[in-house]
Amino acid sequence: MKVLIPSLVLFLVVLGTLSCEDRDDNLNAPQIRIQNMSDLELLRVEVRVDSFVYENIAPKGFSDYLAYDLAYQQDVLRIETDSTSFTFTPDSLSKPLPIGLYTYQIDFKEEEGTVLTFKVD
Repeated sequence: MKVLIPSLVLFLVVLGTLSCEDRDDNLNAPQIRIQNMSDLELLRVEVRVDSFVYENIAPKGFSDYLAYDLAYQQDVLRIETDSTSFTFTPDSLSKPLPIGLYTYQIDFKEEEGTVLTFKVD
């Protein structure tokens, strides 16, 4: 019994240490997800037209991350909802992003059109 309790405590400490890994510890490429900031369901979001496709993002919801060989702070987006489609074209491309986790926040403003906000996660 005297050996069992210290062994159990050591096991729990090691298990706790291994489970505290950050989600970005094992990345080998930049990864981007979509956050839908609008009240519309995003049926399809294409980044670089057919290169990367996200589907069925609920209002105020998130997509899964997708790994990119080259990713930028802003990119060409084609967005489809149940009632219409939108396009976002950046003025210019930034330098490629380093390995990390990022989010494109998409919203639609009456006066501005499609709004893309870049966020480092």
